[in-house]
Amino acid sequence: MKKFTIFGGLALLPILFVGALFALMIMVMMFSSSDSEGNYGGGGWGSGIISQLGESEIPAEYIPIYQAAAQKYGVPWNLLAAVHRIETRFSTLDPMISSVGAEGHMQFMPCTFIGWGHSSCSGAGKGDFSAEEKISLAVISQYGGYGVDANGDGKADMWDLEDAVFSAANYLGKNGAASGNVEAALYQYNHSQAYISEVMKYATLYVTEGYDPITIPQPGKAGFSRPVSGQVTSGFGPRTHPVTGEVGKPHEGVDFACSLGQPIPSSKAGKVIMAGWQDASNPSKGYGQYVRVDHGGGYVTTYAHLSSINAQVGDQVSAGTVIGGCGSTGTSTGNHLHFEIIINGRKVNPLPFVGG
Repeated sequence: MKKFTIFGGLALLPILFVGALFALMIMVMMFSSSDSEGNYGGGGWGSGIISQLGESEIPAEYIPIYQAAAQKYGVPWNLLAAVHRIETRFSTLDPMISSVGAEGHMQFMPCTFIGWGHSSCSGAGKGDFSAEEKISLAVISQYGGYGVDANGDGKADMWDLEDAVFSAANYLGKNGAASGNVEAALYQYNHSQAYISEVMKYATLYVTEGYDPITIPQPGKAGFSRPVSGQVTSGFGPRTHPVTGEVGKPHEGVDFACSLGQPIPSSKAGKVIMAGWQDASNPSKGYGQYVRVDHGGGYVTTYAHLSSINAQVGDQVSAGTVIGGCGSTGTSTGNHLHFEIIINGRKVNPLPFVGG
């Protein structure tokens, strides 16, 4: 962990019976996170049936481990799978030691795993520990580490898969994921917006999108207001990407015209859960500068390509509170606001909520 067809007839009955059994098996495989949804943290995002991509990428024997750890610590199982993928390609990297000293399956810095209270802990958190200290439950308890003994062998080991996954769930849960603020938890795991974006991408892709149906209210009924009055310059859904030229690429929000520096207000009252660059090292990437607000009840909004940010993570904002200025940072061809509404982890067309 770094700080930083249709058929008919009786002949079809056996097939239908087998199909019903298969559907039942799939339902049994479903896992519902206890997370309360904040920022992709629960609801649909942290539950549902594993997707085809998930089945093809995630080693099947690892899934029960993610699910058990997720259930214990209240974090989405697919979040743990995504972290595992990004950190060590599901434990296939050799060696599993980073250039800054992160170790094991989930790439913990020793000081985070064993405890920053240890006298040798500073900087990135490599520390100076003996092999015995690195697995000692007593030492971890003494120094306040996040390492846990998941398999009951009397030690907590970054190099044991179960221990590592459960420890990651423990860390993420205690740093915000269990209460819904997944992005804040991931930022503590690795201080990189690019890292957060990659983990969130794979976590979302690892479960199907055909669950948790959404009822779209009439404009205004959900309490959202249109953040700016400018015309819609790019709607929700597939389009030809204006920068890359990719055809059919999903546009997961709505673009509103606005002028450089024009105040961008929050569409509804809530809590700021992200405020910053998607990738500070690459200002032309993705959202650029963006703010994300959790409105409770599974509703989250995103305001992207901002020229400036007037909010901090943790701020409580009212509807109309200015959270930034209109701009063209990130992957953008001109000044506009990219606005998203997310419900239980699913990005939906904002216009039915705020009016076209």
